[in-house]
Amino acid sequence: MPLKSAYLFALSVFVAGAVHAEDSLTVSLADPAWNGKKIPTDHVCKKFGGTQASSPMLTVEGIPAEADALVLSFNDESYTPMDKGGHGIVRFAHNMGTTAQVPAIPGETDSLPAGVSVATKHRGTGWSGTGGAYLPPCSGGRGNTYSIDVSAVKTGSDGSSATLAKGKIIMGRY
Repeated sequence: MPLKSAYLFALSVFVAGAVHAEDSLTVSLADPAWNGKKIPTDHVCKKFGGTQASSPMLTVEGIPAEADALVLSFNDESYTPMDKGGHGIVRFAHNMGTTAQVPAIPGETDSLPAGVSVATKHRGTGWSGTGGAYLPPCSGGRGNTYSIDVSAVKTGSDGSSATLAKGKIIMGRY
């Protein structure tokens, strides 16, 4: 490859990488009731006796300055139909710097904290008996692993979103 072509190729890779870079977000549990190992018994779905039934509050660090929202996908990694956002996907409006405190998301309801909106409702209505934005862990204590995928996104003028950075955290097992 001639030197000029190699230079242009390298430049295009650099520019493309800068535009579509997916840097790592640091996601941590900000609620002492959650330890990342075992789901707190009062934070499971109502079907199995959950009384507080909400997600953990999170701290997200390393958010790119141009991000305007965080998208949280709630997963049951042990049960394929409920993985990849099966427990709901929410959007948290963000434009406050490189760190955010994501509030706890109440389970089995569409009543959400300020700045939080539904991207995709949970897919477990037949299992839980209720709809809503987020379905808390609902495996009945079978040892399933629950996680949250977090993406920092920038929304385009056409409503599309570009992912700028990603992170993940294990909520625990239930």
